[in-house]
Amino acid sequence: MNYSAVSLDKFIPRTRSAFGFGILIALLVLGLTVSSGLLFVRNLVREQIVRRDAVALHATMLMEQIDIEEMDELDIRTDEQISFDAAVRSSRLRDVLGIRFYDTAGTFYDSFPATIQPQPLDAAALESLHRFQPVGKFLPEEPLDSVFIYLPEFSNGPAAKSAMLEVTVPLHQRNTKKLLGAAQFIIEGQSVASEYAQLDRNLLRYALTTFLIAGLLMVAMLWPAFRRVQKLTTELAYRSERLQQANEELALAARVSAVGAVSAHLMHGLKNPLASLSQFVSAQKSEGGESRDWEDALTAAHRMQSLVEQTMETLSDAKGQPSYELTVPELGEELIRRVQDRADLKQIPVQFTAEGKCMLSSRTANLASLILVNLLENAIQVTPAGKTVQVRASRDPAFLYFRVSDEGPGFPEDQLNELFLPGKSTREGGSGLGLAISKQIAEFLEADLQLEKSGADGCTFMLKLPMSVCLESPC
Repeated sequence: MNYSAVSLDKFIPRTRSAFGFGILIALLVLGLTVSSGLLFVRNLVREQIVRRDAVALHATMLMEQIDIEEMDELDIRTDEQISFDAAVRSSRLRDVLGIRFYDTAGTFYDSFPATIQPQPLDAAALESLHRFQPVGKFLPEEPLDSVFIYLPEFSNGPAAKSAMLEVTVPLHQRNTKKLLGAAQFIIEGQSVASEYAQLDRNLLRYALTTFLIAGLLMVAMLWPAFRRVQKLTTELAYRSERLQQANEELALAARVSAVGAVSAHLMHGLKNPLASLSQFVSAQKSEGGESRDWEDALTAAHRMQSLVEQTMETLSDAKGQPSYELTVPELGEELIRRVQDRADLKQIPVQFTAEGKCMLSSRTANLASLILVNLLENAIQVTPAGKTVQVRASRDPAFLYFRVSDEGPGFPEDQLNELFLPGKSTREGGSGLGLAISKQIAEFLEADLQLEKSGADGCTFMLKLPMSVCLESPC
């Protein structure tokens, strides 16, 4: 059976879009992971930079104590004085702007120089100082008026902001664990800000490189998996389509089987009475009845018998009886045989031509013949004596076409939209069911029945069968 991409499209999800969306989500997760790692490393390194300066300043201050002790020959300075002097001497280091001094309780009591603004010592820093651990804090934009009580530029307007580094170190004698106080160094922080900026640039470069490499590797690893999933999805959609069509055919078969059983019973009941009727009409004709009337009656009886036999044959084939194969020319010969009596009665020749070769199963051929015989009988009915009815078969790679043409008057314009509606007959005495039933049979075959042309010189009906219902043909 032929399954087009259009019919499968409703079963196949947008796998490429899904893959793109999945890659986007994966890259987003990767980006968040790299960003989180970047922020973690950034904060860790920044803390290490500040701690490095704090430890270095603490060590410098302890070294200053050695020089002060060597200079104090009389040994008259107390430990508090030595620690205080060592802190003041350490303030000579480059970029140190001043010092705040605190007692062991963290209370401010002095500053150097005196223009340094007093600030309270926070509890977390005091706790670290009691463990004799120096504490650093970087302030990226600290107003100068929060550091200095007065500067000459304060008179020119609002105080400017500048990067500051606050390093708080414990005051104690070397090799002792007695806290004497704390000294908070205020250091110009531009060098630390430059280190931070360089760190951010390096980390951003490393993060982008990591993201690009990891993203490419992720796409390279997921692409084969996506192709495999797409293949499996297509196969699943194909099987789903086949399963749906099988279910539809089973449901149709279940409905048709009941109708077929009733039809078979009806045809069987009509077969014998029609045979008796045919014999009776023949006997009456032979006894000298009016030949024209009895001939018409005999023709009608033979036609009814032919229809019954044809319907019985189709029902038998539908019930799974042994099938056979027909070529298109053989089907054409069978069509002409079935309508020959009626055509001869009206003195109308029926011609059949076929282009290309194609094999049909008996089931398909029988159902198609029901349609074509009905079209031919209608064509013979409307064609004047001496004119011609034609059946032409042709094919292309996708479809097999049957065109039935007559030379009658055509259909009225107002009836063209009602040709295939049941009960809408265009002939006097017609039931209006022939074309409607033919349309239903065509849809069952997945075929299309339509009026291709209608005019004063005749009309043409076209039955278009998909090549999927045909067997392999020796073309």
